[in-house]
Amino acid sequence: MMPAMMVWGYEMPLVWLSQKEIDYLAALPGDLPSVEWVWDEMDRVWQSYGLDNSLPLTGQPVREFYTHPIWLMNGIFTQVDPVSAGHRLAIAKYLARTGVHKIADFGGGFGSLALTIAHAIPDTRIAIIEPYPTGVARERIKSEPHVEFTPDIGDGYDAIIAQDVLEHVEDPVGLAAQLSGAVREGGIAIFANCFHPFIHCHLPSTFHLRHTFPRVMGALGLRYLGVVEGARHAQVFERVGALSLARARSAESLSRLFGPTLNFAGAAASFIRRRA
Repeated sequence: MMPAMMVWGYEMPLVWLSQKEIDYLAALPGDLPSVEWVWDEMDRVWQSYGLDNSLPLTGQPVREFYTHPIWLMNGIFTQVDPVSAGHRLAIAKYLARTGVHKIADFGGGFGSLALTIAHAIPDTRIAIIEPYPTGVARERIKSEPHVEFTPDIGDGYDAIIAQDVLEHVEDPVGLAAQLSGAVREGGIAIFANCFHPFIHCHLPSTFHLRHTFPRVMGALGLRYLGVVEGARHAQVFERVGALSLARARSAESLSRLFGPTLNFAGAAASFIRRRA
């Protein structure tokens, strides 16, 4: 039997792992931690590189951060965490009802969402576009012939998904436009965003989009269809025609002006509801 490593109930052959990954994983808590522990650990590594989310990322060691074994840890956590698994299943079930066959999972990381979709829609083909894939992620999809990692976005997709991606980039509107352009007319884009300051790698410059993102995407040329039942942070859009990044930029400018006020009002309303 091939030597393996077990982390929180998830088993990986040692040959899939680098020595750096083995050493890091061996030092993790034995029991599945809380998501807050995962966030704290990510912040610890972020700070160890001297990264600053209030400054431009150019020239900062961003690649080193996103290739650190914490992302393998995060992938394992989301694989076994019941809440994360529920979100993946909800998205997969939603897509199964739409009759899609060609899907892109941008920032697909550990491959868990793509594999869940592949099991829910056996005749679909899924491209994972991930700038920092781990060896474990590459190995675990080899048994699924309809899922593959690809370096390029491509085009003509029936659906594209970006889950927990846009809050990590300095130009979320530009990236959303690029991803939407890879979807055929009538196809759908699912953006599951977290424009909140839960961890340092969520860039504050994106937070103005917390409540305004659907309007900005509407200006781009997408029709907002609502959220995925069971994964309410996953917003669904349909591409209905030609896209206009210029219109989206104008809406983005308004979002920068009014988004912070909407965020404050939303936080105040949430506080009042909790106190009631």
